Amino acid sequence: MYKIITDGAAKIKAFSGEITKKDEVFYNPKMKMNRDISVIALNVFQGTRDRDIVVGDMLSATGIRGIRYCLECKNIKSIIFNDLNPNAIKLINENITLNKIKNATVLSLDACEALSRYKFLIDYVDIDPFGSPIQFLDSAARAVSNKGLLGVTATDTAPLSGTYPRAALRKYGAVALREDIKHEVGIRILLANIARECAKYDKGFNPVLSYFHEHYFRVFGTIKKTRSSAELNIKNTGYVAYCKKCGFRELTKEKISICDCGEKIINAGPLWIGSIFDNDFCKNASKKAKTFDAKKLLETISLESEKNCLFYDIHYLSKIKKKAAPKTEKILEHLKKQGFFASRTHFSPTGIRTDAKAEDIIDFI
Repeated sequence: MYKIITDGAAKIKAFSGEITKKDEVFYNPKMKMNRDISVIALNVFQGTRDRDIVVGDMLSATGIRGIRYCLECKNIKSIIFNDLNPNAIKLINENITLNKIKNATVLSLDACEALSRYKFLIDYVDIDPFGSPIQFLDSAARAVSNKGLLGVTATDTAPLSGTYPRAALRKYGAVALREDIKHEVGIRILLANIARECAKYDKGFNPVLSYFHEHYFRVFGTIKKTRSSAELNIKNTGYVAYCKKCGFRELTKEKISICDCGEKIINAGPLWIGSIFDNDFCKNASKKAKTFDAKKLLETISLESEKNCLFYDIHYLSKIKKKAAPKTEKILEHLKKQGFFASRTHFSPTGIRTDAKAEDIIDFI
């Protein structure tokens, strides 16, 4: 059964009821936050451009995401809606008419085939699948224009976060990590896969905003088409070296075998070891947030985006020392007084992103 639903500035006809992959046309109200932040990210990106842009919503379903871009973002020259499902195409056309969208092209193709028609021509490519985005990354990397923006969602957080390590190795070619920093490791694995696909087309990929929320990862990155930029993609690929015994963790270009404490190191990756945020982009995004949840998330990200380092979960380190965890604010204050960078992280309510070492925190606990 369909009904009219309000999502951001859009009013669309969508399926009402329990969400399943078998729905005639998929609409997930729980992904509204994803769409809210995507609108914000596209507006921030538009602030860096001096012309109208072409947007590709390549897995459109009801068309809600693309429609919101048209209604809430500036300087959209045209937007491409695409879905292989004929029921979705019918609904997209109805929703385009309902929202008086004029600058739309509607395709009914496999997403990879649709993207292949627009080599280097789409200024913002949005990939938001049900599950893993891995099968779409090559085509997306090829379609996105020079100085464009690529947005990718992954809802297969379990493999990327180490719950299903064989699936992570099979799909993403990487060793995942099921420890306190598992979600950041998962995002870094996803980013490395995107960067590798971009490099094949001599495109550099620069992550500007990456986050984990509830059940999904969402990343945005800008594109620069030069060989030197593409080579940076490779230089920014490495590992997270991690010790379960003492809490050591480090972004490293080469694998490490043994920790200073004598324990065998786990090397997660290959993954992205460059920054997963752009501080200016994140600050601008936080200023544009209108809803409480989006603003809270983006304000935290804007603070942690100031330095590229990993985070520590205070409760995890407290277990290593076998003492009760002090208040996070006390540890933050202590680390800053010692001259370290320290910030809360959106990945964990008890996490601190800092360039301090594990022992610097454990000594204070």
